[in-house]
Amino acid sequence: MLFAPEEERRAEYPADPLDGMAAEIAERLTEDEMTALLMGEITKGQDNLKEDELVETGIYVPGAAGETTCALEERHGVPAIAMADGPAGLRLMRSYDVDRASGKIYSQGLIAALEGGFFAQKHVHENADTYYMYATGIPVGTLLAQTWNPELLERVGAMIGGEMQEFGIAWWLAPGMNIHRNPLCGRNFEYFSEDPVVSGVMAAAITRGVQSVPGVGTTIKHFACNNQEDNRMGSDSIVSERALREIYLRGFEIAVKTAQPMCIMTSYNLINGVHTANSRDLNTVVAREEWNFRGIIMTDWTTTTAGGSSPHGCMLAGNDLIMPGNRIDADDLKAAFRSGALPVETARECCARLIGVILRTLGMEDAPAYGAAYDTEPYMTVRQTDTSVR
Repeated sequence: MLFAPEEERRAEYPADPLDGMAAEIAERLTEDEMTALLMGEITKGQDNLKEDELVETGIYVPGAAGETTCALEERHGVPAIAMADGPAGLRLMRSYDVDRASGKIYSQGLIAALEGGFFAQKHVHENADTYYMYATGIPVGTLLAQTWNPELLERVGAMIGGEMQEFGIAWWLAPGMNIHRNPLCGRNFEYFSEDPVVSGVMAAAITRGVQSVPGVGTTIKHFACNNQEDNRMGSDSIVSERALREIYLRGFEIAVKTAQPMCIMTSYNLINGVHTANSRDLNTVVAREEWNFRGIIMTDWTTTTAGGSSPHGCMLAGNDLIMPGNRIDADDLKAAFRSGALPVETARECCARLIGVILRTLGMEDAPAYGAAYDTEPYMTVRQTDTSVR
């Protein structure tokens, strides 16, 4: 077998009181609260902020890719947490202005978070203080993989985890680890390799490094078969089960089983006719039941718009969080609750998983290192004798 038997691996992770606490909180949620939790914070999503608009302070991190909802904090004690994109370190705004009178932040719009704000229009704000955020730029994934040095990547991950703590970022939306199948794929620079073992080992190493730092975690992506650039939201990857398991899923399998990332992000494309965010086979059967993945699964940004994944279908598949959150997502979830298309208990399961991970982040005081909860070991030390399709 490629890894230790399933029952042995499951026995490695004893029951955690936080899981029980998360389940109890999920049981108390109303349908409106579940709707809010199951998607990103609409009012703070980058797509909803106009340039030069004043926004509330709080945990909001200028340039963050998104946040979970703050609707549960007062009544249930579940904080909102922020996430930042990669891949070459944390992608945040280099600077931002805060109004002295109100303490609110001036938004610079989505464009200011891209390319270091090179294309953003500069504004001078009266009676405002400027704050700076400088994150370390690291080499892109392809170059990191060329080191063939997992120990080095763990050190890089630990450095990134330290900066996540400093800036208040709980989830790093990286590393990307799809296969270099098509040289025209615009994301190849952030993916590691054309080899699934190299990809899995490197992603696991960075994950172990990040998650050695208390309260922060990685989001391995894009799960799965995101290997071309054209029509990424509508392309359908037709692939046999053997090729899927031995090439396109193997790296993710290695990363999950040897590092237990906090999060997985699904991809835009379909696999054999089903959008990945709506695929129960991918999210529940493979990731959770076969690999014993313990974290949460989120969508890629705006995948539920423009004819993409069904919002309530994400929850049915075991995809716990829709990002960045749109009004149409809320409308769809509420309608699915009313019609019974989304059973309440299914939604509560997603909420419990999401709350359970949030309770382990820096949104809570004295959160421990996530990686310390799982006695994982590097892939190359795991017994390997058979790579055939199971």
